[in-house]
Amino acid sequence: MEMKRNKNGFTLIELLVVIAIIAMLLGILMPSLNRAKMAAQTLVCSANLKNYGPALQSYATDNKDKAPFMVSWLYSQKTIADASASLGLSKGCMWHYDQPDGSLWPYLAANNVHLCSVFKRNANRLGKEGCPNAATHSARTPFIPTYSYSMNWFLGFDWSYLMELDRQKLDASEMYTREISMKLSRVRNQAKCFSFSEENLWAILNRKDDHQVYSWNVLNDNALWLNANKDKPDDATDNMATYHNVNDSQRDEGKTNVVFVDGHIETLRGLAGRDAYLQYGRPYPGHENMNVW
Repeated sequence: MEMKRNKNGFTLIELLVVIAIIAMLLGILMPSLNRAKMAAQTLVCSANLKNYGPALQSYATDNKDKAPFMVSWLYSQKTIADASASLGLSKGCMWHYDQPDGSLWPYLAANNVHLCSVFKRNANRLGKEGCPNAATHSARTPFIPTYSYSMNWFLGFDWSYLMELDRQKLDASEMYTREISMKLSRVRNQAKCFSFSEENLWAILNRKDDHQVYSWNVLNDNALWLNANKDKPDDATDNMATYHNVNDSQRDEGKTNVVFVDGHIETLRGLAGRDAYLQYGRPYPGHENMNVW
């Protein structure tokens, strides 16, 4: 006897075939969709960071060609000290709990460009290594960040002035009191020296498949230090971000967005080694040899 076909719908076998085809297509498309989503997030964060280029140039124009001081471009030193004292936390844990009032802030305040969504996701899920939350004082408590970018320490600090103070046996605290930073005109190649970058919330001691120290520090003072002291084998460096264009399980293997002094943006792969990004950090050849701390 011939089975009659239901003219008003699908048979069970037809439905199963359709479901299997859809599942197969999803399996093929999902990796591509995830890659497209990650690429879009990287692009948005890159566009945010690009605003820091003209802000830096405007600040220098108004301040005798000088860059902002590396620890007070986002928050003033007074705000940092007052918040640290009132909450009983180290200064390196204060960067997400106060209204910015640093020297560069007036040039950026009108733009909602200070937070990368990938960084925010990591902060929401994992918190910051080595720092308690201001409310609970428990280590690595997830938090809602307000910024995610750091300044090149070597650009916002005048090492030659510090060395002169050292030669004259004068107090180096003057560097912080007067907020002595470098003139942009002293940067030899402005297309090779970065001004601001993204930074991780976690340390990377050993990257996959190598045995080099990548970094010891995390986003703790919004100034990114790239040059370990040659006289101190265990000295630490900061690390540019490694969380772009990868999933969470590969967060040590991804890329970072960087804006250079000339204003252009690049997306760089995370590198291994204590001085991994030094070629992007030094304002002029030999500058890294001025590290006297």
